[in-house]
Amino acid sequence: MTRRSVIILQSFALLIFGAVFLWFYAGGRLGAYLTSAGSFQIQALLAGVVLCVVGLFLLLTSGKEAGCTHDHDHDHDHGDGDGDTAGGHHHHHEDDSVGGMLVTASVILVPLVGAAIFTPDAYSKHWVQNNSANWDKGVIGETPEAFDLRRGQPAGAGAEGEPGEGDAAAAAAGWGPYTFEDFKLQVDQNDDGEFLMDVISIFYTGGDEEVKNVVDGLPVETMGQVMPEKVRNPDGTRLRVFRLMMNCCIADARPVSVPVDFGTSLPDYKEMGWYKIHGTMSYEKWDEYTIPVIRATRMEPTEAPEQGTFGRRG
Repeated sequence: MTRRSVIILQSFALLIFGAVFLWFYAGGRLGAYLTSAGSFQIQALLAGVVLCVVGLFLLLTSGKEAGCTHDHDHDHDHGDGDGDTAGGHHHHHEDDSVGGMLVTASVILVPLVGAAIFTPDAYSKHWVQNNSANWDKGVIGETPEAFDLRRGQPAGAGAEGEPGEGDAAAAAAGWGPYTFEDFKLQVDQNDDGEFLMDVISIFYTGGDEEVKNVVDGLPVETMGQVMPEKVRNPDGTRLRVFRLMMNCCIADARPVSVPVDFGTSLPDYKEMGWYKIHGTMSYEKWDEYTIPVIRATRMEPTEAPEQGTFGRRG
């Protein structure tokens, strides 16, 4: 196999790698794997540009061949009969070399291109099921700032189980108890007067007694993917609506969910499908946890949000 052929093959490999980086950047697909725009996107763009530039350079200069990978003089040192034999021997090795390079390139590039084209940029139903073991538990630890309805109130103010400490902290900071007016300033409403709440924000209301008391009984609209309810569903009238929560990137993602109760019977639905759910907020005590439950009035299919792999505050 000539050096030019090797260089051309290498240049195509670099161009394909660079094109994948640029495709993910330009198409916005990186947003499915990261919580926010940042330096990684720029790094991906630069990597794609550099790989494509190097690949093009190698392709354009491949004609300036320095020589072949086999020894021409070796053939001339033999007689006519031996020369033919040696020539056939070299061609045999050249064919093996070409085949080996093509197989190597295929092993690397075919999975890369296949994954780039066919990946759904989302976790599978199997992964969600395997990571749903804690769906019968409530809030553990502090509420992440992005989903904290208090937004600016001192940490621990009004926290469940510590009313005295929370009231003292709130008073010292000049905050009163969390009220419905506070909630209305933070959460938008749709045309029907329902409050637009993210699934993850709803989940974390169960860990704050004051917030829970304000939200309990309010009409809400939320959006997420739905799965069958596997716990505490004796009448078969409940589903789970969930969103993925990421602290940094999709490697640390976990599904956060709340039960949805339809009262009598379940509507037709598709597992892992995206739905808007309308209903009224309620809360149940499951062991030591306070669990938010949406009493659904209706559920309608919807398109996945632009950055559908992780939740946003409503």
